[in-house]
Amino acid sequence: MKPALLLALAIASIAAAPTTKPATAPARVRDGLVNGSVRFLVPAEWELFQRGAEGLSVGYLLPDEKGRAIMLITQQAEGIPLNDGRAKQQMAKFVLEHDIQDLKDRKMEIIDAPKLEPDARFMIKVHERFKDGETTVDAVHLYRGIGLNLVSVTVSANTDDKDEAKRIHDAGALMLLSVNLGPQDKRIPRPLPKKE
Repeated sequence: MKPALLLALAIASIAAAPTTKPATAPARVRDGLVNGSVRFLVPAEWELFQRGAEGLSVGYLLPDEKGRAIMLITQQAEGIPLNDGRAKQQMAKFVLEHDIQDLKDRKMEIIDAPKLEPDARFMIKVHERFKDGETTVDAVHLYRGIGLNLVSVTVSANTDDKDEAKRIHDAGALMLLSVNLGPQDKRIPRPLPKKE
């Protein structure tokens, strides 16, 4: 075949190929804690509703009251031992006991008691389901050590639909996985919306 004919056939086959739009991830925006030295990405549609005065916590409401996400930083005197099995066990025991007691204190009807779930991305992952009035809450508590910071994200999905809850939990996991450290920059933490 002549080179010109081959070129024409190649162009025609490219033009005839079906075009599919690549799937796009939901938009995320930057936010930060500890005067902007701890930075992360959060889904753009999540509404900032609280920010701790000490700069160590932040909370978001999901659209249509589908749930909420809270990030909390506990600063440590020395680095977090990421691969210390004994430290993980002690921390897991403490977290589970605290979660169970919290649900009892709040008089929640437990559907699935807090339990550890394996997830290599995190130091600890705890999953629970309970009733808050008529609402089923499907929640995960995720923990990562980053430098001197123990960073946790609690993501609560207000749904009986386990697939929808997983989607919300995955968005919270991405938020925690996006955490990185940098120099302080007070412009990074997003301001709370002004109340009208």
